[in-house]
Amino acid sequence: MIFRRALQKEFAQTAAAVFVALFAILISTVLIRLLGQAAGGRVPADAVAALIGFGALAQLPTVLTLTLFIAILVSLSRSYRDSEMVVWFASGVPLTSWIRPVLVFAVPLVIVIGAGSLWLSPWSQLKSAEYRDRLDSRDDTHRVAPGVFR
Repeated sequence: MIFRRALQKEFAQTAAAVFVALFAILISTVLIRLLGQAAGGRVPADAVAALIGFGALAQLPTVLTLTLFIAILVSLSRSYRDSEMVVWFASGVPLTSWIRPVLVFAVPLVIVIGAGSLWLSPWSQLKSAEYRDRLDSRDDTHRVAPGVFR
């Protein structure tokens, strides 16, 4: 019981930290790309926030997949590095008993990743395309970039 709770806590804390880092990288990358497009006049400046949201939702399954992999890898690597594995093995916990806590942690995330890949990501890409089409159909006065003469 102590073994499972310790692993679940370790997986959850590591996954949260990894997710925050990866999501911040994703948001900053999308933000830089969209701000470049907005500065060039291809995307209106007032549409950047909505397009960032759509882009983040579209990439969420990928970020969650990487989060799951890195969290499990880092947690198990830390257990070996800190010699916790030696303690668990000496106390009679076999290596196969690590499978259940990993699966208990991974299966709900895999279900969320699957739902995101099947429904959320396509929906987000569709709405982003619809939003861009709606922006393209607006009159040309909104597309004028400050300081650029055509």
